[in-house]
Amino acid sequence: MAIKRRDLEGHGIYLSNGRHFAKPTLYKVMTEEGWVVVKDVSKKNLFIRWTIGWWLISKEWRTYLRLRGVEGIPRVFERIDRFAFAMEFIEGRPLERRERPPSSFWTALEKVLGEVHHRGIVHLDLRHKGNILISDQGKPFLIDFNSSFSFAKGWPLNRLLFPFLVRIDRSGFLKLKERLAPSLLTSEERAFLTRFNRLRRLWIFN
Repeated sequence: MAIKRRDLEGHGIYLSNGRHFAKPTLYKVMTEEGWVVVKDVSKKNLFIRWTIGWWLISKEWRTYLRLRGVEGIPRVFERIDRFAFAMEFIEGRPLERRERPPSSFWTALEKVLGEVHHRGIVHLDLRHKGNILISDQGKPFLIDFNSSFSFAKGWPLNRLLFPFLVRIDRSGFLKLKERLAPSLLTSEERAFLTRFNRLRRLWIFN
């Protein structure tokens, strides 16, 4: 697969224009192997593009590389240039308020999240339903690692910070489950949410 910037300019289909700050523009592009999604910050203003935009797109690229092989995470294909990369297009739809996924969906999504954490990564934006896709086969896919954080082995703060951020991810997952499938929440999960919501008042990224 070899995607050039001219492929985006002439043939890419806009999925999202990334209006919010440093959020990338999303394109859907046809290749010889089929459709791919391209995340691109090249349209941001000069300052954003060469600072936070470039840094975020590079960080997310490295995150997807680290998550290669995890079922429920789109595959990453190619770094087009310093401002864009291509990844797997998932046939499906974002999780919506009216959705009522079965218990198997939540079990599978929790497993995906566990694998992400096992690789030393926290997502930190699970309360946003648009970051979870339901494939045409009914399987969950976790996307948009723009806000994620990766931990290197041996980092001094791992033992303190990583467990706390994992709990933030878990609270986001359970809050979403509470909204869309409240009857499936266990008493232990409800107790976790109650405890964490007290702590969340202190979290700077509310």
